Amino acid sequence: MNLLHRIKIENIKGKDVFEVTFVDLTANQPNIVVAPNGYGKSTIATAFEAAANGKMKISDKDLYQRNAENHPKLEVELCGEHAGTYISTDAEGNISRNIAICTINSPLYAKSTTRGFGRTVAATADLRVEQVIVYNKIPESCRLNYSYRAISSIYGNKRKLFVNISEMLTDCSNIRSLLKIKNCFSKCCTQQGIQAKFRDFLNSCSGNGTAESIKSQISHDEIKAVNANSNVHTLLECISNMSNKPEGWCEVDAIFTAIQLCNLFKPYLDAGENDILKKVYAFLSYKQTKALIDERLNLFNTTGRSVQTHEDHRKLVINFDRAPSMSNGERDILSFISNLTKFEVEFKKQLGILIIDEVFDYLDGSNMLAVQYYLSQLIDRCKSSGKILFPIIFTHLDPEVFANYYFNKKKVHYISSFAAMDINSPIVKILRLREDRSLSEVEKDEIEKYYIHYINQVYSLSAPLAARVSIDFCDSNTDFRQTMYNEIKNEYLLEHLYNPIMVVAGIRIRIEELVYEKLAGTDQAEFIQQHKVINKLHFAEEHGVNVPELYYLLQPMYNDSLHLGGDNNTVARKMKSCYLKTNNLHVRRMVQMLFE
Repeated sequence: MNLLHRIKIENIKGKDVFEVTFVDLTANQPNIVVAPNGYGKSTIATAFEAAANGKMKISDKDLYQRNAENHPKLEVELCGEHAGTYISTDAEGNISRNIAICTINSPLYAKSTTRGFGRTVAATADLRVEQVIVYNKIPESCRLNYSYRAISSIYGNKRKLFVNISEMLTDCSNIRSLLKIKNCFSKCCTQQGIQAKFRDFLNSCSGNGTAESIKSQISHDEIKAVNANSNVHTLLECISNMSNKPEGWCEVDAIFTAIQLCNLFKPYLDAGENDILKKVYAFLSYKQTKALIDERLNLFNTTGRSVQTHEDHRKLVINFDRAPSMSNGERDILSFISNLTKFEVEFKKQLGILIIDEVFDYLDGSNMLAVQYYLSQLIDRCKSSGKILFPIIFTHLDPEVFANYYFNKKKVHYISSFAAMDINSPIVKILRLREDRSLSEVEKDEIEKYYIHYINQVYSLSAPLAARVSIDFCDSNTDFRQTMYNEIKNEYLLEHLYNPIMVVAGIRIRIEELVYEKLAGTDQAEFIQQHKVINKLHFAEEHGVNVPELYYLLQPMYNDSLHLGGDNNTVARKMKSCYLKTNNLHVRRMVQMLFE
């Protein structure tokens, strides 16, 4: 299995040393990396962007402490087919030599302008959308001087045996295939022995009858004799796998096409134009990329304005109107599609890392669906071509809370300074035990009623259940409740290391306790009997209690986090999600109100 195991960064933005490890960040599937704002997602994106093209180029403002003496460094550790640690610095670009890197982030930037009014100078900031540079230098126009009529006329009455390969020669992938066997192809064009074999083969073919009947008479031995040369065999195999073959193509047409190609390219080679294939490929690739991006831009462009590629001082660029002239969704999806298509075309290596930095956080439902479709299509094409791509989507929005991701197969990774993430703590064991199918309804109700919800009654867990939580577990429910309250007041609210599950359990019980105390004595018993917090709150309101909006707003903190079914990995993931929900200044202030 191909995994990205570790990312280590030095001297970038606010981090002198910053390291993230992953257990199962898997190639060729979406990997959603969740972390709170301020954790370092933009630091990672900046590091990869700097390492994308050789040595790391970091502006002074992005260096740690803005000190030029602090040299940037990026390490990427992979497991699997290409296992190893790849390192780039401002003096060495090992990562980009082996891995294709692309970083897609917000295209917005502020452009400062100044205007003078007499002796007064006023500065303003204009919000712009970053230009997408598809090609830094447009390749020179280069087309092959192929004419079917001219080529076939060389061969007299045997011209009918040659097919028109003009469409094959304008196919970018076909030229790339020839580039891959450049040495073999050159030998076929120039070596006298190979040219003699081609002449002998052609002379053996009759000139009488239709092309179809003549080709049908060519024996397997004659084809085998031509194929005997290893360079010719490689060329014929390459031709057989090409696209855009003319209608009626048969096996022997590969030989006639090879003869045409040698006649076409030999004059270039004789004139010393050994890089003609490279030039043709570069130009065809450019035309293909331009057409593909324009097609996709047109598909998603709802702005009413022309948004297309255009040439600007030998560059191929996409310019956008000022930010206020289009919606956030229009801006983000057009920029994303442009950059994703550019990366796909440039992705020629076997390995690739695609960083998407919080772009998905600001898209609406339909645009979110569309960009995920294009990303999943890219992943599928990588799989089918044998490439290894690590798509990494950074977000601060937890997929457990915000159902924005529609991928069929995805992995969610939580990165943060996790606190007391003890999977064997009593609170976790109690919650997991509640989900155990071997428990009777009576036993589940015992946990639910006395430990996970508020009740004004002292109760100790029955011995068999207590033993399954911990051998020495004997806390009463009131002691247990107080332990959670202490975790909130003494650890969480003071921003110390804390157990997030204890915090959210304490939040839920505290809300129920506060509402319970506002109810008349005659209604309290019925309040206890209500299932689910939301039902308890509605019951209280129906019986005259003014329930603060805060109590409803805090529901996402505990609704899912207190259901810890599944294996250890699933539970660990939910604990990390819970930490992400609670590790927020504003949430802390809301929780503090419960205990004032």
